Order: sequence, then structure tokens, then C-alpha cells
Amino acid sequence: MKKSLEIVLVGTGFYVCGKNKKEYGTILPAIFSFAKLNQINVKIIIAINKENSKNHFLEKYESLKKLIDTKDLVEYKFIFCKGLPKIFLKEYEISKNFVAGIISIPDDLHYEWAEALLKVGIPLMVVKPLTLKLNESIELYELSKKTSVPIFVEFHKRFDRQIKYARDSFQNGLIGEPLYSYTEYTQRKKVPMENFKNWVERSNIFSYLGVHYVDVMRYVTGAVPKRVLATGQKRFLRNEGINTFDSIQCNIEWETNKKISFNQFIICSWIESNKSSAMSKQDFHIVGTKGRLDCEQKERGLKILTDDEFTEEVNPDFTKIYSYKGSFIFEGYGIESINNYLANVINKFSFKNDTRICDAKEAIYSTAVIEAAFKSLKNNSSWTDIEPLVI
Repeated sequence: MKKSLEIVLVGTGFYVCGKNKKEYGTILPAIFSFAKLNQINVKIIIAINKENSKNHFLEKYESLKKLIDTKDLVEYKFIFCKGLPKIFLKEYEISKNFVAGIISIPDDLHYEWAEALLKVGIPLMVVKPLTLKLNESIELYELSKKTSVPIFVEFHKRFDRQIKYARDSFQNGLIGEPLYSYTEYTQRKKVPMENFKNWVERSNIFSYLGVHYVDVMRYVTGAVPKRVLATGQKRFLRNEGINTFDSIQCNIEWETNKKISFNQFIICSWIESNKSSAMSKQDFHIVGTKGRLDCEQKERGLKILTDDEFTEEVNPDFTKIYSYKGSFIFEGYGIESINNYLANVINKFSFKNDTRICDAKEAIYSTAVIEAAFKSLKNNSSWTDIEPLVI
């Protein structure tokens, strides 16, 4: 008998199914690709609160169904709930088949939905960060333990082969003990001005983007964050009527299990030119006592230049569409991160030793850094200690 999977999907935004006609997002293509590759019936239950969100989802659904040629493998149902989990759960009856929850909504709304779905027994993947507040992340972790319902965070860079290789190299001692690390992560102006304009003032460039490389540091080194100093600037976007940071620079002090301290410097901004050759400019470096690791995350060897467009540097490893047996499929570490979670659900969470998976316990470290950075920004960029995490 063919297995069936029901997915509770909270969110229909940019990361789920893209913003314009040329974009498909990551989550919805991952679901369609998972159904196609595994020949599994999938029903998506979408929590919806706006008619235009419904229409946007349907447009992408029909396009992907034809593109990937899934026939009737993927179905959907909308539940209008005004953005409130209690209304959603009144109308939703949990399936007897495998159920997987995915939350992809503004960061400050994660906790309410995650708590509600965990309490009714729905396993979850939350798009990073888990929450913006440390106490909320800890509460979700404790609730997951109490209910035995797993919750994971979609830190997809753990599935990037560059980062995985960097981790193995570091863990094998190739560069010795860490001395310092630095990262620059910038995105085009249109991201806060168009893609996330409705909620960007409730977040910032560090908690939305920079946090990726906080988790990367935790994943690669296994170190624990001890204190944070953050500075930021509000100029360009504020002049455009958007009250959020153009740029944030964050200095994080880490400590390894050998009690060796080192600093990580993360520079992130939302003011890259819209004519930049890629949506994101990003790199990651660790300098150690015996060598260094340099991960160029933007220039991956593929550039496209046409008469109609400026040069585009393509990341073929994240979320891209490829021809597959007469139709198409989406591949890349963005897709793999989500499909690994769906496979884990189908296999009753048997992926016990997969270090790429970020559970709620691991995600607490990133939330602790986010909260400390917020405090530092509010307190004249002073050093802010992170209390020892007893988890």
C-alpha cells in the first residue's frame, strides 16, 4: 500500500512559493519534488488568512504540478483562520496517516503556532530562527520533550556540501584551534523593500540572515556562544519609510569544549545594489593555529550573461530546477533540508545520527545570540553576556 503524507503548511510567502511569476520559492517545490521522487501521495493543508494568498498559492500549485508532472500525487485544502492557530485547529482533523508541520511565517509569529501544533501532536519544521526570544525557544524545546513530539529548525546551510566539508575538516583538526572567524552576508535592496516589506520592521537583517552563520559556527565547531556586541545603522531604508537596520555588525565570542575562546565577526546588510550579480553576497572564514577555512558562498563557478540581463552568478547548489526523466525536478541543499525532514517523518524519526538536522535544542544557541544582539543594540552596543544554557 502506497504511503500517504499530510503536511500542515503555515505560510504562503516568499520562501514557500516565491514572490513573482518567475519564482517558485523553496518549500512548495521541495514538497512536489519529494512526492515525485518517492511516488507518495501528499495532501497539503494550508492555514490561510487572505484571499490573495490563496490565489498566489493556487497559481504556483498549478504551475508546479504541470512542471514536475506529479499528476494527482499532490492535493491541497485551505483552512481560513485569520492567522490564528486556535481557529485553524477547530477546523483541522489530524490525519491517521503520517503528518508533518511546516511553519514559514514572520519570525515573531513562530512561537504561537509552534506551541499550538506541538500540543496537538504535530511534528514540526520551523524556518529559521526558531523564535526571537530565548525563553520561547526554551519553552518549545521543553514542550517537545514533554510531549515527545519533535521540532526541527530549517537551517539549510547544514546541508550545503561546502559547509559540511568545512565541518569535517575542522573536526579532523586540519586548521588547529580557532583564532577568529569572519563573514559578510548582504542582500539586494529589493528584499526588504519588496519581498518582506509587510513585516520587515518586526525583524532585522541579523535575525533573518546573519543567524544562518551563527548556526554554521555552532555546526562546524560545536562551540558555545558566551557574549555578543552588536552595532547597526539605520539610514537608507529609514529614508525610504522602512524602520529597520540597513546593516548590523555583530561580534560573537565563542568557547570550544576545550575552553578555548575565539571571536566571530558577522557583517550583514540589506543595501546591496539591485544590479548585484547575485541576490546574496556571502562568505564564511575561520582562521586557526594551523591553517584556515575559506568558504565562498556566492561565486560557485557558474555565471550567465545574456543580451537582456546583466551577469548573474548562479548558485546551482541551493534551490534550482533541473530536467528529470521527461519533466523537471528541484534539487539543492534548500530542497534537501526540507525533504530530509519529510523523509524523517515517513521513517518515524529514525535519522538519529544525522548531524545536519537542527533540533530545538541546537536552535536555542542561535536564539540566545539573537536576543543578546538585540540587547546590545539597545544598550549603546555594549557587550552582552549570554547566561550559561542549561539544556
